[in-house]
Amino acid sequence: MSTTVPVAVLDVLRGEQFADRATTWERAGAVPREDVECLAGHGLLGMTVGTAHHGSDLPLVDVTEAHRLVAAASPSLHSLLVVHAMVCHALRRWAVRETRDAFLPELATGRVLAAFALTETTGGADAGALTTRIDREGDTLRVTGVKRWLSFGQIADAYLVFGLTDGLDSCALVDAGSAVRVEPEPRTAGLRAARLARVTFDGATAPAARVVGRPGTGIPFVATSCLTLGRLCVAAGAAGIAQAALDLAVGHAATRSTGDRVLGDHQLVRGLLADAALATESATHYVRSAAQEVENRTPTAAVTAARAKLLASRAASSVTATASRLLGAEGQTENHPLARLAAAARVHEVIEGPTEVLQDVVATALLRDQGATGKGKQR
Repeated sequence: MSTTVPVAVLDVLRGEQFADRATTWERAGAVPREDVECLAGHGLLGMTVGTAHHGSDLPLVDVTEAHRLVAAASPSLHSLLVVHAMVCHALRRWAVRETRDAFLPELATGRVLAAFALTETTGGADAGALTTRIDREGDTLRVTGVKRWLSFGQIADAYLVFGLTDGLDSCALVDAGSAVRVEPEPRTAGLRAARLARVTFDGATAPAARVVGRPGTGIPFVATSCLTLGRLCVAAGAAGIAQAALDLAVGHAATRSTGDRVLGDHQLVRGLLADAALATESATHYVRSAAQEVENRTPTAAVTAARAKLLASRAASSVTATASRLLGAEGQTENHPLARLAAAARVHEVIEGPTEVLQDVVATALLRDQGATGKGKQR
């Protein structure tokens, strides 16, 4: 598979040292800041940032390939790449030049880490139920509210916060600081090292230039376009998880003997492997196709990204389940890579839109554009 991802980055992501470090992170329950900075030095955080701001501005097809490789080794680190890309995307498209020039180089090089602050306690990620306030007082923004389950929120230097300004949905970039209280969330089984945080903004202030988009565009434009990219990236990660689980299953079936036969000689096992391979390959190819559509900003890109996430997260769940059956007790031990992949696959069916929400998105598009499906127009 050809890609414009720098060879140095691919070498890092495919190396045993990266896999070993990922294992250490998961056991420790945290990806250290210094390791993030080291990977940022290879360009991992600047893939969606333009070259004028010290990013590499890779095509989305290649960005998803890097996400696929990262998630296969460390679903936790991958969650940072997802939210970081979403924040970079929002600033690049919707922030004023002053904010873009100040922050994008810092984000691209990892000197600043950003978290995506949408989810709240009562409304979850329901953008229509936001209670956070972003009030404007002259040239200052004042942010008040509580955000939950922020990936890498514990070590973020800035937060892209969604809230309401005079009753209209809005968005602003807020620095970590004295009026921002950060508390660790309980670790999740699937993203143990993702440093999830509950963040309270107690009248935190920011310059008015930090507003991202106009009031009234925070959800329909900024959040929607960010979630489209986020769902695509999560889909790529899910495809990576499926591939990693498939590799474990194949390796085990090719070497494990039962009696005088290798496990892979059994017809039922071969059937499981074939189905797992097809699910993985289908998800991977669909993600690449969806990436091109999102890159081109086609009118159907949001629905296609939802489809990609739905397809790939299901592939990750089914393939990890197959691998778990084949590896048996060996794959269920706490520190086995398969146990981490299976837990991460469950998380991928929830984050950036659970399965049922995405089914609704896809079905709504089908019903709205009935008749187009058979002609290949509806995506």
